[in-house]
Amino acid sequence: MIIIELIVILIISVTISNVISHYIPDVPVSLFQIAIGLILALVFGVFIEVDAHWFMLLFVAPLLYNDAWRFPKRELWELRGPILANAILLVLLTTLVGGFFIHLLIPQFPKSVALALAAVISPTDPVAVQAIAKRVKLPDKVMHIVSGESLINDASGLVSFNTAIKATVAGTFLLTEAITNFLWMTFIGLLVGLILGNIVSWLRDTFDRVGMNDVVFHTVITLLSPFLIYWVAEDVFHASGVIAVVAGGVLVKILSDQHIDARNPEISVTVVRTWEIFAYLLNGVIFVLLGIELPQAVDAVFKSSQIHTGHAIFYGFAVWFIVFAIRTIWAYGNQIMLYVKNHENKPNFMISITSGLTGVRGAVTMAAVMTTPAIIKDGSEFPQRNLLIFVAAIVVIVSLLVATVMLPIVTKERSAHDFTQPEMSESEATSAEIKPKYEMSEAEARIFAIQVGIQVLREQQRDNNRAIVYELINRKQRTIAQIRQLLGDQVKTPLKADDSELRRVGIVAQRDQLQKMLVQEEISPITFSIQSRRLERLESAIDASSHYQISTQWSWQLIRRAIGNIRIWLSDETNEKVKKENSLVIRETAKAAIKKLSEHMEQYNGDTVSHRLERQNAYNLIVAYRYLIENEKRSDTPEQRVIDEKIRVDLEIKALNAQREAIQNLYDQGRITRQSDINIRKFINFSETAALAGKNEE
Repeated sequence: MIIIELIVILIISVTISNVISHYIPDVPVSLFQIAIGLILALVFGVFIEVDAHWFMLLFVAPLLYNDAWRFPKRELWELRGPILANAILLVLLTTLVGGFFIHLLIPQFPKSVALALAAVISPTDPVAVQAIAKRVKLPDKVMHIVSGESLINDASGLVSFNTAIKATVAGTFLLTEAITNFLWMTFIGLLVGLILGNIVSWLRDTFDRVGMNDVVFHTVITLLSPFLIYWVAEDVFHASGVIAVVAGGVLVKILSDQHIDARNPEISVTVVRTWEIFAYLLNGVIFVLLGIELPQAVDAVFKSSQIHTGHAIFYGFAVWFIVFAIRTIWAYGNQIMLYVKNHENKPNFMISITSGLTGVRGAVTMAAVMTTPAIIKDGSEFPQRNLLIFVAAIVVIVSLLVATVMLPIVTKERSAHDFTQPEMSESEATSAEIKPKYEMSEAEARIFAIQVGIQVLREQQRDNNRAIVYELINRKQRTIAQIRQLLGDQVKTPLKADDSELRRVGIVAQRDQLQKMLVQEEISPITFSIQSRRLERLESAIDASSHYQISTQWSWQLIRRAIGNIRIWLSDETNEKVKKENSLVIRETAKAAIKKLSEHMEQYNGDTVSHRLERQNAYNLIVAYRYLIENEKRSDTPEQRVIDEKIRVDLEIKALNAQREAIQNLYDQGRITRQSDINIRKFINFSETAALAGKNEE
């Protein structure tokens, strides 16, 4: 029960941190997760004892496997030189040179522990970099290198870390023995990963051939793969489970891509989305655990008679500067070599500093350092284990903070990247710069496609499907409104239009009609009261500045509905009579609103942009009112619901096919980039899947 409670607490903590990060996007979410971990430890007394072997198996293995699934094949090939150099040579250089300076800086660290610290902070974390880079414009080449090297440098850095840790545990550090151990762990781990990756891929193909193409079954196999590969490499062959997981993951991904047409596409989509959720939780949990572990490490450092507290904090900043300087000098040296070779692009030290700042340390670093054993071979405590964790944590935090503050200053430009999707190639970006006047933004293209779908729905309108057509058009119009609201000034055309005046016109007309129906005794006082409150809620929602404020009223609506039902039950009126009166009110007030809006729009007969937007907004509201009218007319029987669902799905598929064709035409005309085409098609494909599943989501 304690383990289950801890899991729930950790997941809730990760969720809370992401909610906070949504409102404070300028601060990396990792810092919020560390802060929540500190609160859990200091305020609630939460303590978790981390077992090194299980921690590597449960956290590091799946995270690296997920990195392999995001294997950037094109960028890795195009920039294979600098990526491999950063991932292998720079990691080894950071481990050796950084370890040497760390040992000089912190004499309390034995040489093997200094090398272990340098190795564990050498891998970069692209997730943290991308979170920061959402606010700034980083050079595409820098981002591609960071994304490409992160997959390999995790493996090389952790193998170096494990080699140094084993040397510390054994009590001796011989260079020849360390090199032999490193080679064994690397090559045997690589071999195990490739063999098991082939076996996993073969099993999936075999299951496909015999008809076992269940989505859940394949997803479970994919989730179990990294744990199996890591366990076999570490416990059976005593090789590097890290190398094995990366090699196996890359191979499985490549083989999966080759057979993508033969496999059920739903399997691929489900596997990718499941891994995104899994990795999202694991990354967050690691930083929460870091926050929980920090007080213990800090307390041990504070109580140490050998190390002053201020010195320990200084060590953390100094170690970060060492690895930052090594990475910056390395990047500048690469620029000089390329300039000597090609005589193009003179070296720019600011780009080198940017590259150094992108060397943010993250989840893998903290996952690995917390696996440091407490006891070595002779039974004594691991040398300066708490100081090792403390310094590594300071390096992670400082790298996040410095990158957050300095990258916007160094780049001096806001971000134009969307890191939620793969990036376009540099050639495509160049093409976009050459002919910007012919291109639509992704938001404009998506809105255009949805509007094409709306036109198709209008053409499909018949007497037997009018209510459903209005329902689908209304939903798509809300989707367009959400895109405009979320993007605001980021789009090129004045997409953001205020329809609050028109909505008030409609509500005034409804309220007048409601009053008229009461005077003419067409409805009872209780129906008048219920509908008056409904109109009051609609009017109050007009001034809501975001969908979050509107959504918070949902629970209150349920409460009010329950209170209304109790009032009906206590009144002299029958429930059935009130229902009929409410239905009549909705129809008649909607008709009154449509008439008033039509009269109101006569003043907007020009052809200016503002007039066109006003007419479009009025039309959207009229469609919404027509949907209310038709919806009240529909019979609500099980048989009719089945018929309506079939009609709804058929109409939705026709509209989505029209949207897909519109996007293809835009791409063929060169008005949108290839990446925008891919991204919008993803939305359309997911919408189609949801429609076929009966969810009908845009």
